[in-house]
Amino acid sequence: MSVHFCGDPHLGHRNIAKFRPFVDSTEHNTTLFLDSWHKTIRKNDIVYFMGDAAFDKESLDLIGNLRARKILIKGNHDDMVSSIDQAAVFEEIHGMLKYKGMWLVHAPLHPDEIRGRKGVVHGHVHNKSIMKKTWYGTKVLDKRYFNTCVDVIYPKTKSMFVSLDDIKTYFG
Repeated sequence: MSVHFCGDPHLGHRNIAKFRPFVDSTEHNTTLFLDSWHKTIRKNDIVYFMGDAAFDKESLDLIGNLRARKILIKGNHDDMVSSIDQAAVFEEIHGMLKYKGMWLVHAPLHPDEIRGRKGVVHGHVHNKSIMKKTWYGTKVLDKRYFNTCVDVIYPKTKSMFVSLDDIKTYFG
């Protein structure tokens, strides 16, 4: 069994081609999501969706028909389909979750809220990174945050998913 994370897949988003290199929502769902799923995810795996999973019932059903255990960390766009329909697809649904010494959230937490955790695993910011100012005023990557957004992960790996092992390695 492996654990994987997927942030902001935006399945069924009608205008996704404006933001990602696909012709339309159907190609996005098929090329990006299904191909990645079948190459990466196995029957006994767990997949954490880090928010903004499905924009319509058809895309939610697509997720529901795939192998693996699925857990949703609710995002700001996860109100596009009913919670009742989501409960039929996801084994668990959370607003935020403490997991293996980390916070799992959709939108990044304020640094003061990390409180002794290894870091924050999040989505929401798409291809942006959480930065912090150094004492001399320049901005550097804040290593307390791991962005699982498809917009960051897919260009690097040609997969929508990042493994728990990769995230543990990142946090050290």
